[in-house]
Amino acid sequence: MNIYEYQRLVGKIEDIPALKEEFITLYDTKSHREMVQFCLVFGQHLIEKTGFEPCHEMRAAFEAMQRWLDGKTNYHEARNLSLEISRIAKFEKDPAKVKFLRTQAQIAASPHTKYHGLWATDFAVTMINKLFPGDLEEVRKEREAQIKLLKEI
Repeated sequence: MNIYEYQRLVGKIEDIPALKEEFITLYDTKSHREMVQFCLVFGQHLIEKTGFEPCHEMRAAFEAMQRWLDGKTNYHEARNLSLEISRIAKFEKDPAKVKFLRTQAQIAASPHTKYHGLWATDFAVTMINKLFPGDLEEVRKEREAQIKLLKEI
């Protein structure tokens, strides 16, 4: 599987290819640990951006991710919570919130493998596509925010 072509599960993405490529170039310079740090910050950014209330499993996943960063647990705890967040998404009716939950599930899975941090950013763009249909300026803002957050790690 080409990790940069995660289209099948993400769905159609109305994106800005140059900004996605800039993110990927930066992503390639980061370690697995740095991507998990990014994901913690990115998850909070998305909560603030959307105003969606994080579920218990999401908050627990952020705590598990921090424990992984601190060397106090393996990746299983966060990955299992990721699966729970994905299950919650199956019952959600609001398409934007479904994308939000799927993005948060990818974020929570980041201790499992670095790629989940990359894929979370594509899922987030599909969420922006649902929140702001046809608005590439909002997509631009989100991609630029992702780049800025990753540069700060």
